Amino acid sequence: HRHVMTFNWRQPWDLSGKNDILCHVEPYTLYNIEYSCGPDQEVCAVMDFGRRAGLPDDKNQAIPIGDGGRQAKNLHEYASMVADQYRKKAAHYQHDVLLMPHGDDFRYIMDHEFQSNYVNMKKLMDHINSRKELNIQMRFGTVGEYFDEVHKSIAKYGQPDKSLTGDFFTYTDRDDEYWSGYYTSRPFDKRMIRYLLEVLKTAEMLTSFAVYRAEQQGYPYKNVQAVLKNLQDARRTHGLVQHHDAITGTSAHPTVVDFENRITAAITQLQGVISRDIESLLLKETANTNINIAPIHFQSKPTDPLEKRTVAVSESGTQVIFTNSYTQKRKDYVSLIVNSPTIKVFDQHDKEVLGVQINPCWYNQKTIAKGMFEAIFPVEIQAMSFAIFVLKRSKNSSPHYSGVKVINGKVISPLPDIFKPEEANPTQEGFTVNTRQLDVTFSKKGLLKSVCRKGKNEKLCTDIKVGWHWYKGVNSNAYCFGTDGTKTRLFVEDVMVRVVSGLYSTTVIINHALLQHTTTIYNTNDIHGKYVYIENVATLLLAEDRDKELFMELQTSVQNPNMQYYTDSNSFQLISRQTRKNYPMPANIFPVTSMAVLEDPETRLMVHVAQPLGVGSFRSGSLEFLIDRVPTSSGKGLEEPVTDNKPTVSKFIIQVESFNKEEPLTKDHRLRLAHPSMESFLINDFLQHPLLPFVASRKYETKELSFLKSDFPCNLVIANLKTFISEQQNSLGTGLTLHQREPSCRVSSANPPCSSAVSRLKLYDIFTDLTVKNAQRMSLTYLHEKEALTPNSEVNINSMELESFKIQWS
Repeated sequence: HRHVMTFNWRQPWDLSGKNDILCHVEPYTLYNIEYSCGPDQEVCAVMDFGRRAGLPDDKNQAIPIGDGGRQAKNLHEYASMVADQYRKKAAHYQHDVLLMPHGDDFRYIMDHEFQSNYVNMKKLMDHINSRKELNIQMRFGTVGEYFDEVHKSIAKYGQPDKSLTGDFFTYTDRDDEYWSGYYTSRPFDKRMIRYLLEVLKTAEMLTSFAVYRAEQQGYPYKNVQAVLKNLQDARRTHGLVQHHDAITGTSAHPTVVDFENRITAAITQLQGVISRDIESLLLKETANTNINIAPIHFQSKPTDPLEKRTVAVSESGTQVIFTNSYTQKRKDYVSLIVNSPTIKVFDQHDKEVLGVQINPCWYNQKTIAKGMFEAIFPVEIQAMSFAIFVLKRSKNSSPHYSGVKVINGKVISPLPDIFKPEEANPTQEGFTVNTRQLDVTFSKKGLLKSVCRKGKNEKLCTDIKVGWHWYKGVNSNAYCFGTDGTKTRLFVEDVMVRVVSGLYSTTVIINHALLQHTTTIYNTNDIHGKYVYIENVATLLLAEDRDKELFMELQTSVQNPNMQYYTDSNSFQLISRQTRKNYPMPANIFPVTSMAVLEDPETRLMVHVAQPLGVGSFRSGSLEFLIDRVPTSSGKGLEEPVTDNKPTVSKFIIQVESFNKEEPLTKDHRLRLAHPSMESFLINDFLQHPLLPFVASRKYETKELSFLKSDFPCNLVIANLKTFISEQQNSLGTGLTLHQREPSCRVSSANPPCSSAVSRLKLYDIFTDLTVKNAQRMSLTYLHEKEALTPNSEVNINSMELESFKIQWS
């Protein structure tokens, strides 16, 4: 649009425009020299002096333009052509200031290229500036100086830019070639990068406390420089894989291999950092260089998904450590693989956990494994802490063995047959799992059909029919999703359904050649009993799977008006989406990184995700998630197909809520604003910031360490806590970033699990057994100091704001 190529980018929640960001868009196809001066590429390309001839020394000498015999008679005629291009480009902007980027990827690598561009551009500038009839003044400058000049122009002429809201997805550069495939491409790597972030957050927390407790209490942290180096290396790896060809899954295969090696190495480094941090905090000066703590989750090699280590439970007791990196007390139901079904579990206060659910482990979908069992039990961990539980093998234990029902099949159970699988024939109406808070109905094929929430006086039911299908990819590449609409449904025939029901949870498992689909419901009175958990393992591994675009669909009874729904924007806010029927299917797929929302005036359906994916809504009440893909076309910068698929885990939580008040719906989806409820935030936290389990090979006397004096309110979270590290691997203080979340007022919880009071903190007084020397409010990235805080300074952060602080310890 004319005059909107500079604009103020406004966030949906910022009604006043206080946080508007002035943005600039280049109007032509690319940002390289050939496209940057105007619409005539041949005229612009002459200025690529690093790859083409420079301007002649003789101002009257002709200058060739393009390869077709076109030329400018002399320097002045060429300068006039360039000035004409500038005016055509300037027609897209309302200011009298123009930016002309002069470069491209991988340019100015050699000195001669820079010198050639500088000398020749200076010659062209000097000529244009000397000719008053051209009415243009040119100079070299930075992007920052360009925006300074724009602000001066706005002040001079009183013409502020228009404000736009949204995030500009989904992008296309040509015809119907929409860049929606990369939202899902290489989902294995996307999931592992998310897990790297989960481990990094815990390592940052524990290292901050381990290093400075050692300093303040006067004992050595053994090998601290090696720990800080590993943390720094892993932090840099996490930054590296945010690259626009890494997290997107759009790199060439050799580069992908390098990324995957780095991700696995970083995860291993961080798990070692966490182990050393815990040991230093527990043993202080008696800690040695041996690592006595091992992660329960590990990768055998970079192309394998995470596995669970089997915990060898002894009669004398095996210690398992759970870390909670979050700012609220966490109650969760943990799952461990153990070598005995007869175990007792004791918490960090040496109290026996009454009730351990024992599930079978599976050798394959038709055979129960021998000598391995899944133990599920509740844990409660304080905010920003770790706790040690003890597992003991005991003949006097009273294990709660889960029941196993097999529909439309048969499984082999080893002796002694403690699970006694029961065979059942499928019924047309399927089956229902009844828990304390939900009645969840499944089809006879083991796919979710509906969720009913049990209230005091009524039962509120919502249809949520899970289905699987794949589209045939046509001209699909790593970047773009394309299809001719050919759709093949999965689970058309009856399949074997395994139902494992126990004290705390019921799990329904089904298999297909392309995936394993597992649904879990918790039979509890707490927040876990309010949702349905789904875990998939996609296996598009064969040659015949090429050009398949695999989708999981939720078809619900939620009547979202005008095909409107929401997805999160980088887990920060919800953005309104609307399916545009006059656009092709690939244009209506949007990125989701943590949650997608369907709602009507009465009901809200939240789908929480633990990895970035693409999602679309192609009929009312429906969400379709692009789970995995094998695109075989090339283009957009990657001249090869993507066929290096691996078994890939994807995790979802489905949550249904009721609105406590109606809100008039506007037809303009861009004006609609939504926030997650407080319960939705907390449920999402379980996916994004899970408890991390470790197993110890020795005994520790201290069973719990917490680093916060009290829980934060639900809506205030620590977005980042990091130790500043010098190049010499010395600690230089701690960076703290706080985020004030904005919960919805339209959804309320009868029994909120934590407070959502207005947050006023004194940074000098929030940590346990650590003394703050001084604290400063910083810019978001910790580079610039804004103000020094005193011990009595209260930190009050407005909703949706992020603020950073630097802490120096005594």
